[in-house]
Amino acid sequence: MQIEYRKCTKLFSGCGVASLLGVLSYEAYRTYAALSSLVDTRVLDIDRKRPDYIYIKHHIYRQSLRERALDAENQHRLLNIIVQPFEKWWKALKHSVAWRLLRIAQRGDQAERLKAIHQLAQIDHLKDWDFQHLAQLCDYRTAISLARSNCDTRWFLPPRQYGVEKEMREVLVEMKSLLELLAPHKCAAYALEQTFGSSGHIREPDGDEVTYQMSPSRFEYDQLKQSLSALVHLTGLVGPEGKQHCRRIVDAGGLLMLLEAEKLFREDIDMKLLISRLVGNLSACEGLGYEFYASGWIGILARWKRDVDMRMQVTADLTLENLDQDDPNGFRYAPKVYPLHPRGRQQAKPAVDVVFIHGLLGGVFVTWRQKDLKPQAASLLGKKHKDVHLVSTSSPSFTSLTNDIAPTDVDIPPNRTGQRPEVASAARSYKSWSARKSSFEEEDHARTAEEGITAYKDELLTFQESTNSGPRDASISDTETKELIEALQQEEPLGADWTVVYPDVPLAADEDAHTGKPTATADGATCSVSGDAWLQESLDSTQRSFCWPMEWLPKDFPSIRVLGLDYESSLSQWSATGCPCEKYDGKLQKRAAEFLEKLATSDVGQDRPIIWVGHSMGGLLIKSIMVQALESPNPKVRRLAENSRVVMFLGTPHRGSGVAKLKQHTSALVWPSVEVQELEENSTHLLHLNKSFLRSVDSLGVRRPKIITLCEGKPTVLTSFKLAIHVVPESSARIDAGDFYLTSEDHLNLSKPICRQSFLYQRLVGAIQEAIRSGGPDSVKLANVAQVMPKAAQQQLIFHGTKKSAGSTAASSALSGLYTQLKQFEQLMNVFI
Repeated sequence: MQIEYRKCTKLFSGCGVASLLGVLSYEAYRTYAALSSLVDTRVLDIDRKRPDYIYIKHHIYRQSLRERALDAENQHRLLNIIVQPFEKWWKALKHSVAWRLLRIAQRGDQAERLKAIHQLAQIDHLKDWDFQHLAQLCDYRTAISLARSNCDTRWFLPPRQYGVEKEMREVLVEMKSLLELLAPHKCAAYALEQTFGSSGHIREPDGDEVTYQMSPSRFEYDQLKQSLSALVHLTGLVGPEGKQHCRRIVDAGGLLMLLEAEKLFREDIDMKLLISRLVGNLSACEGLGYEFYASGWIGILARWKRDVDMRMQVTADLTLENLDQDDPNGFRYAPKVYPLHPRGRQQAKPAVDVVFIHGLLGGVFVTWRQKDLKPQAASLLGKKHKDVHLVSTSSPSFTSLTNDIAPTDVDIPPNRTGQRPEVASAARSYKSWSARKSSFEEEDHARTAEEGITAYKDELLTFQESTNSGPRDASISDTETKELIEALQQEEPLGADWTVVYPDVPLAADEDAHTGKPTATADGATCSVSGDAWLQESLDSTQRSFCWPMEWLPKDFPSIRVLGLDYESSLSQWSATGCPCEKYDGKLQKRAAEFLEKLATSDVGQDRPIIWVGHSMGGLLIKSIMVQALESPNPKVRRLAENSRVVMFLGTPHRGSGVAKLKQHTSALVWPSVEVQELEENSTHLLHLNKSFLRSVDSLGVRRPKIITLCEGKPTVLTSFKLAIHVVPESSARIDAGDFYLTSEDHLNLSKPICRQSFLYQRLVGAIQEAIRSGGPDSVKLANVAQVMPKAAQQQLIFHGTKKSAGSTAASSALSGLYTQLKQFEQLMNVFI
């Protein structure tokens, strides 16, 4: 027992000694590693030999470069001897030409100034310091003319201290001082109380430690936005009151204050739009050209003309045209009247005025947009696809539509409604359009698919890409549709012998046959377009127009003027914003009287026809404008009605709308606005307005305007509950005069054509053509000359109709020709240099 105990003791002792030795060895290794990291062993390599470098002497290298430069100069010495004097002479000459043109633009008569400005706007080859020198010599009249001519922006000096920005609170204090300057007006007092409180001081954001507190910068931003909105309203008032407000703001240095706001919000489109509208309202006051130039606004307006947002472009054009005093064919525009075309100086007065007025909750760049493209409504003529599949759940035959409408040389008598039976029946059966086939070559594959028509619940129109000849969709049950699809896939590509029906061809038409003129849908060709014309139509979804009157009409009629009237409206008093006069006095008759005065100020309808286009409540404004114009003793105002040739109503509630009529308890909860209350169904005011309008139109006799009415044929989906209702039913849209068309669009899309080959746009084009013909030979001549004349020749006609002497004309023409020859010579010199 004792022996076993000794063996165990020796075993445990040996294990303990071994463990101790292991621990000591590990600690020794760690100590060595720590010491090694502290000592840099590279110092031991200090005596190691390093590579040697060869240094080149600088004066020898420099001498070799100089010799190479002399050799190159000797090779071109002969050319330099010939070219260098001409180069110096050309630099001096082109500078002197620019200075002489600038002197003519400042001191010549009107014809000479216009020609000199036209030549100066084409100069873009000078150095920056040349432009700066010329900009210092410019006067305000020349600078405004150059800005309207799309010249180089280097012509304008930047505003003083443009790189220095003030704090937002400082800008807010300045805007508050402008409101206080106009405080005697009730709208200014209301704005001060709503924005800054009853104390009149700039408030701090409300909140405590528990609730969320708005940041000071955001709170000041909202206050500044409300202040600018109030100033826009105060400067846009009709009559001498608005002009007095504009003059007070300018005299108090308001242009410089607005310049500080523009510097602060250079990238904020909402604030830029408010500032641009305020500046445009100030320009409506006469004699402020020098103030705009001295404050530095002309250069900013020239930059806004090149802005990516078309709203900024239109406002800048409006402001510059109001300031321009040298344009013999220019106009002066009141607030809320936007010139969509022309934008810039023109060679003559417009041949026709086309005025667009939007409806409730609309806008110039909201109501008149191109129809949105939806995925389920792809085009049947897509250029990227080889085959087309029609998947339809409707049973009426489609063969009759393509076989009867496509040939344009078939004469089929119209029915009593003015339509051919095939066109009317096909339109009622198919609320969309189609064509036979779309088969194109490989080089067209890079193009985007064209836009189509929205599919309806009772008909599904889809676009599918397929390369195999598999079985047809089971939803195609009738034999005729199957045969048609097979024919579409076997025919040749769409050409001149094919016809495409308009996308929004009317479901029914009731046209005025008492005029003795051919109706718009009497022939099937007027409801369709040839294949060649359709293939030229661009339906790229990325090129959708946000204002089709501004972009489409000038392409077809360069000599017309397109105007858009804008106004604010609301559905409920809870959401109404602005001053008390806007919230409670938004009467239809009062608003029409304001537009009547503004249109007369812009010379609308003076010695030229007028075409009115109104959507929803905009049509009611047109009727009220014409009625009040005929009752006015002012002959200039009366001509607004006497020269009206066409009135186009788009979903106008002549007898009110059932949507606006609410029950008593609902009305107390919603608190409808004044505009909504005036649109109640069978309203006494609307019925009286309709009778007065028809009586006024009949009183014009042979000069009474053509009335065109388009009605919605599809219910509009309102609110998030997907409630489909007819906003303006057919019974209310009918005015019992002129042409009436029942379309396949809802109320919102009634003013949004899908393309230029839509029935809405083509019907308007036909109305404009008829108005130009009725305007007399001068209007027809102007329209024809503008369409066939090249752009360069049109620019030369800018000075037409201005009295000028023979000597000044010859001298100015010689100087203009010399400048053109010198510019060509400069291009030749650049080749040799």
